[in-house]
Amino acid sequence: RTQHKKAIMAHQLPSIDELRGVFANTLSPDATVRRAAEKQLEQAKTLPGHPRQVLEIVANSDPNYALVRQAASVHFKNVVKNGWDAEDETIINIPQSDRDLIKKHLVELMCTVPAQIQAQCSEAISIIASYDFPSKWDNLLPDLIAKFSSPDPTIVSGVLLTASSIIKRFRYVQKSDDLYRDIIYVLQRLQEPLLRLFQSMGKEIDQLKNDPAGLTPRFESLRLMCRIFFSLNWQELPEYFEDHMSEWMAEFSKYLQYTNPVLTDDDEEMEASPIDKLQCAIIENLNLYANKDEEPFMP
Repeated sequence: RTQHKKAIMAHQLPSIDELRGVFANTLSPDATVRRAAEKQLEQAKTLPGHPRQVLEIVANSDPNYALVRQAASVHFKNVVKNGWDAEDETIINIPQSDRDLIKKHLVELMCTVPAQIQAQCSEAISIIASYDFPSKWDNLLPDLIAKFSSPDPTIVSGVLLTASSIIKRFRYVQKSDDLYRDIIYVLQRLQEPLLRLFQSMGKEIDQLKNDPAGLTPRFESLRLMCRIFFSLNWQELPEYFEDHMSEWMAEFSKYLQYTNPVLTDDDEEMEASPIDKLQCAIIENLNLYANKDEEPFMP
């Protein structure tokens, strides 16, 4: 413990093992040990190279370090939250080399870690994207879209959640040239894979009608795709969506009529089912379209 403290107090990066020990101490039942470790992390986060080291700890899949990885992932998200703004380096300095390495590997890492850590990685991606996407993070969207073909439905829903959080900023804001440039950038890369994934996931759902464990994450993915649809269409109806409206409407119609008792819990009458949540998102999309262009909805 003394070694950990000496390295950090000397403004030198500790070794990975030393830093892992600090994170372990933040979980100690001894309040004195815990507070000392938290103080060490406060000092360590000002050192260049620290975020990269933390990610190495998060990436270590050794089950003996599960709780340490979780603690490190929360710390990493907070370092990003407080230090990514390049115009404010008074507290945390993240060198460009570390920024590039983080952006290169963070999506892949998010897709290989347990759900609790995945959530922290997703939030970190969203924070970084708010500063760097798309102009300084060109590989982000291709990396997310590449995971659409994953056989693991939790990975697919994870990247969709991340994509949705990134492009929410297209809603409820004034039109501008910069905004439209970013929307066009996203549309060119996402509009077709989004429709194809929605359709292919529908076929998977048809095959899994008696499997609630398989259906639940897929319904969540469909809901997230509807939220992405909403964000991409909020400003104006893009040409691709108008040209493929019949395909989207066929999918929406299918789920507005969908019923399946395996996804309904009679004991949770006040809790919305996965079907209910998807239907709410679809109705929001239909309302958005009806308010913008009534012609397709005329009898």
